[in-house]
Amino acid sequence: MNNINTITIVGGGTAGWMCAAYLSKHHRDKTVRVIESAHIGRIGVGEGSTPHLKQFMADLGVTESSWMRACDATYKAGIRFSHWNGDDSEYFHPFFSELDEKTAEVFFVNANARRRGAAVPVHPDGYFLAAQLAAQNRAPKALSALARPLHYGYHFDAQKLADWLRAYACARGVEHISGTVSQVQGRQRIEHVTLADGRTLQGDFYIDASGFQSLLVEKALQEPFIRFNDELLNDRAVAFATEALPNPPVYTHAQAMPSGWRWHIPLQSRCGNGYVYSSQYLSAEQAELQLRQALGEYHSSAKHLHMRVGMMRRALVSNVMAVGLAQSFIEPLEATALMITGHSITLLSQFIEGQVSAQQLNDELHTLVLGVKDYILGHYATSRRVDTPYWLASAGIAAQSPRIAPLLQRWRSGGDIDQWLHQHRHQQAYNRASWYCLLAGMDYRDTHLTQPFECAPAHIDSAAKAYVKTLCETHFGVHEQVLRL
Repeated sequence: MNNINTITIVGGGTAGWMCAAYLSKHHRDKTVRVIESAHIGRIGVGEGSTPHLKQFMADLGVTESSWMRACDATYKAGIRFSHWNGDDSEYFHPFFSELDEKTAEVFFVNANARRRGAAVPVHPDGYFLAAQLAAQNRAPKALSALARPLHYGYHFDAQKLADWLRAYACARGVEHISGTVSQVQGRQRIEHVTLADGRTLQGDFYIDASGFQSLLVEKALQEPFIRFNDELLNDRAVAFATEALPNPPVYTHAQAMPSGWRWHIPLQSRCGNGYVYSSQYLSAEQAELQLRQALGEYHSSAKHLHMRVGMMRRALVSNVMAVGLAQSFIEPLEATALMITGHSITLLSQFIEGQVSAQQLNDELHTLVLGVKDYILGHYATSRRVDTPYWLASAGIAAQSPRIAPLLQRWRSGGDIDQWLHQHRHQQAYNRASWYCLLAGMDYRDTHLTQPFECAPAHIDSAAKAYVKTLCETHFGVHEQVLRL
């Protein structure tokens, strides 16, 4: 593929324009064009990110202020999970940073002690800087120098981000073609695409950013799509906006519902709300009603979405690579869609440069998506909810997943979880801290287990929590004030 000179991207949206923007920055010798249809709407409900978006924007060479204001963006320190055990309990999943290394070890010790039967309260909120920032509603952007960088994400308007990326890419030479692809020529490889108005466009290489339609990789090249419906039951969502908050939280709120879960994402201009659910247990009308009742909102118009959950068997096939929804989709519980898209684009860049092969690219993305699926399943497998048929089914199915059942058994039995995670690190998308926050945050354990294991000394535990709190109050400002800087 060293003869790639012209790259044609089919589909705009966030994924297509992320790809165009990155190529325009790092592959200036290539001719890049984006075919975007005015008749195909963007889904635009994924308005949260992981820290990978911060790195992606840095790779474009842009400052936060240059794009955050344009996209109504706010800062994100992590995700707060509520009611996942059917009670009022909640926990925070922070973005782990090097600043947490010592305090996190105290948390790990106490989490291991509790799962083995020690009567010690364990909650991830007190041991991680991002969790303390969320508790005090301080922006994760440091106002004074820190010894190590802090990782954080964002909340943003997905429509406006796509528009911003389009402007960035076009200013750097990307050709924007308005049109709808009506035909794709080629079976073993794509030869050209034909637009509805009769125009024919050719390219050396194609990017399939056509969303769930997957026009090039699946429909034209017949690459199989692997569905995850047998393990992940959620296949629908309903979403609408509510008024902006005066001092928006620095976290996404994921609250369990009778047949799924709902998100609350605070932007500068509004709040995004949605209910992800299973159509096996709930109708669209029932889902919308439950969401409106939970929010006390009956005036906003709702958007109903069908989700195709799974992944292409191969993302890169012949002279085409699928990105975004055309490649894979897993419910947005941990805001992983843009993370996978960003990583796909980085691998594509390396492929163009000849640094990785097509097989290596496909294998790495396959591992990443399956690793994300494992972690999402972990949220259901560890739930103790038994109040609805949905939760009985989803928890039971998830707990039997062959890839995570051994991990869950090792944790519940009091075994060496660190050794297990290290041994299987190459198939994991989430690090040790994330798994501990999930398993300990859900208080997942065998309550009858009694094994000797020492807790962290009380003075060490107190010192760790005090250190995190002091760090937060010394270096970070109130969220709404930082947004105005």
